[in-house]
Amino acid sequence: MSYVQNRQRLIRLIRIYPVIAIAVLAAAYLLGGFTDQVDPLIPQEVVITALYLFVGAVPLVFIIAFLIIGRVGDKAALKNNNHTDKLNYQSGFDLPVEQMHGYKLALITGRTPTLTGLTGDTYLSDSSAKCSINSEHVPPVAQCECGFYAYSDIDEARFEGSINPGAFLLDVDLYGVGFKYARGYRAETQVVNELITPRRCQFCRTLPAKVFVTIYKLGYDDTSWWQWQIRCVICSSSFKEADKLSVAQMSEKLSLLIT
Repeated sequence: MSYVQNRQRLIRLIRIYPVIAIAVLAAAYLLGGFTDQVDPLIPQEVVITALYLFVGAVPLVFIIAFLIIGRVGDKAALKNNNHTDKLNYQSGFDLPVEQMHGYKLALITGRTPTLTGLTGDTYLSDSSAKCSINSEHVPPVAQCECGFYAYSDIDEARFEGSINPGAFLLDVDLYGVGFKYARGYRAETQVVNELITPRRCQFCRTLPAKVFVTIYKLGYDDTSWWQWQIRCVICSSSFKEADKLSVAQMSEKLSLLIT
């Protein structure tokens, strides 16, 4: 099983941990852990001790699992960096040719809506990458992290979106020089084909999403920004008209298809 699959399984398990905890507490209550029964099925001391072990051991197991998975991921990244010599070709005509179609996550920020990557870089629906580390780089460079990234698997992109609230799923095509990895691509130029909105409101997570609204976000070091979310009619009703956009208006602002 790969590092990515292990990470996803661990996160899914953590999501159901509250349900497991409630079930354990209910079982402890039924077994007399919180009441003084005359003849309990299991001694109260045993039930209380088991609860202490559950509360102390399970979070510790999760922490250790995250550390192990993180270490495995670091080793995989280091291994990729140590094999950059395999990316060197005698001629540009020897570079492999492959259609690079993928998916990625982006926020919509600013009073004037702008696509913003999870790393904070802004871009248009049709852009060429620029390296923020070395201005002399023409992305992507094998020894650097510059370039446009995209997942090759939409299910993996959707999963990453589930742990990045407020992010939108983009369908993209990548062009120019590009590198292929186990999870996707890194390339020179990116064209966003469409922005895929969530079906449900990003606030109440229940009703259908209908309207884009902008909210003011506060960050670390006194940084702040405007971020756009798509909400249902009820959750967007308290916003001023100046802070709302329809799907068609947002599509026009970003110059791309929104579905």
